[in-house]
Amino acid sequence: MKSRGIRSWSDLKWSGYAVFIWSIAYMLPHLYWALDGTFGLSMLKPGVSESPQWEMINWVASVFLTAAGFLGIAMIYLGKRKFLSGLLLAVSLAGCSLSTSHGIYGIIYRILQITGVAGLEAGPFNAKQHAYVLWDLLLIEPWFTIEGILLGILGWCYVNKPRDRRIWLTLCTIGISIGMITGLLGVRFA
Repeated sequence: MKSRGIRSWSDLKWSGYAVFIWSIAYMLPHLYWALDGTFGLSMLKPGVSESPQWEMINWVASVFLTAAGFLGIAMIYLGKRKFLSGLLLAVSLAGCSLSTSHGIYGIIYRILQITGVAGLEAGPFNAKQHAYVLWDLLLIEPWFTIEGILLGILGWCYVNKPRDRRIWLTLCTIGISIGMITGLLGVRFA
């Protein structure tokens, strides 16, 4: 890390810790639900917690979110080793692309549902009946968007040459665009 300037080290450090804190904060409710917690289930689509996969989904989410958090720490402290740097940047790029596109697509889709442009399974939007749509719009999808942006900033701070930063920004833009296009086409990976 001695080759880094004070400002770039400071930027990398705050962005790495921001990713860690943001990811772990969102991991905690998933871990709670994986351990059969019930608080907060009213924010989710009715019946989703009765799914046979509910517990497993939350365990997997807990693992992924913990890994995302430790990605931020790894990028601060593991230094610049050729293979490791490439791997950390690739994971950060994938996280940035998936999270940001998921969040943006979700926000737009929920707005379309609220305005009646896109339908809901149970008829037109009703705030009491479809409160989960509002929670998704105001809490869950913005979390994804911010997670993606933080991962993008982390990668930006990790590479400190102007040319590398232009490449990073281009790759993030392409990744987010691909994520948005697959969302619009209805492609699902899970």
